[in-house]
Order: sequence, then structure tokens, then C-alpha cells
Amino acid sequence: MKQFKPLRFIVFFASVFALAKFFEAGKLMSNELTFANFPLSILSFLGLICLLVIMGYWVYEDEKEKGNLRVKIGFYEKVYSLLTRNSQEQKRQK
Repeated sequence: MKQFKPLRFIVFFASVFALAKFFEAGKLMSNELTFANFPLSILSFLGLICLLVIMGYWVYEDEKEKGNLRVKIGFYEKVYSLLTRNSQEQKRQK
């Protein structure tokens, strides 16, 4: 059985919440014909994008560790090398 990772569930539910808030703000803007909810829309959209990038990295990392990685993505490779280098340095210090 896979290791339980509660942070992944938290990020997933936060992204679902951000998506719901994005659509809610869009609905309110169209109903009221004002841009008063525009900042909420922008913030929820940016939060959703950030959370999706994090979840995408986790999938990339899992596939790389399994050896099933088909396409290398430059940004994720840089993040992966940074994180693995830092974890190796921490192990050496102990």
C-alpha cells in the first residue's frame, strides 16, 4: 500500500475550494454587472494555478522515482534537483 500523504489531500481540497471560489466570483460579477468581485476572482485563480503546479510536480516526482517518466519538464527538473540536493545535504549532516 502507498504511503499516506495528508498534505496531498489538503492541497487537493484547497484547489477544489479555489476553483469553486473562482466560479462563484465570476457568477457574482455577471449577475451584478460590476467588477467588485474581480479581486476575489484573480486571487482564487492564482491560488488554483499555484496548487495545480504543486500537484503536477508531485505526479512528476512519483513518475520519475518509478522510472516511468516519458517527458522531462525543465521547471520540474530544476525543482527536483534542488529538493533532492537539499535532502542529500541534510542526510550528510546527520
